[in-house]
Amino acid sequence: MLVRAYRAVGLLSSWLVGLSSTVAAQTPRLELGTRVRVYAPELGIERQSATFEALRGDTLVVVADSAMYCPLASVVRLDLYRGRGGHPWTGAALGFVAGAIAGGAAAIISCENTLCSVGPDVVLGGAGIGGLAGGLLGAGVGALIKTDRWEEVPLDQLRVSVAPRRDGLALTVTVVL
Repeated sequence: MLVRAYRAVGLLSSWLVGLSSTVAAQTPRLELGTRVRVYAPELGIERQSATFEALRGDTLVVVADSAMYCPLASVVRLDLYRGRGGHPWTGAALGFVAGAIAGGAAAIISCENTLCSVGPDVVLGGAGIGGLAGGLLGAGVGALIKTDRWEEVPLDQLRVSVAPRRDGLALTVTVVL
């Protein structure tokens, strides 16, 4: 009886993991007004932030200062704006390393000034305390530093479709995987 319960929980867990990965891998949608970044070196466009206007046949239409008509054959990359986000894990990692080095050095200097014996336990203790403090401080600073997040759109899989909206119909460009 207990084995069946464990199997049911295991099957349910694996189903939920599969469902969450499917939801996370939903196809990016290009809707009218979406912020994009276009790379079309052939047209002199390098990393140009613009607003998506339309996909007309084989031409991508975006608006920056003015409308730009980019043949898809000339576009080498298209990124979709995904909002702004912080970097707490990067900050924590950098802070930990810097703190560990500073803490280890401080422990050595402190121990030499007080005439105690410098050993691995003193250095590792100082490095551990410094790394923990530096990691916490770095995580806080990293969380405060916000940058734009972009997702690359596979150009060979763009499709145009009509999607219902509350106020009518909308022309939507979807990436089909």
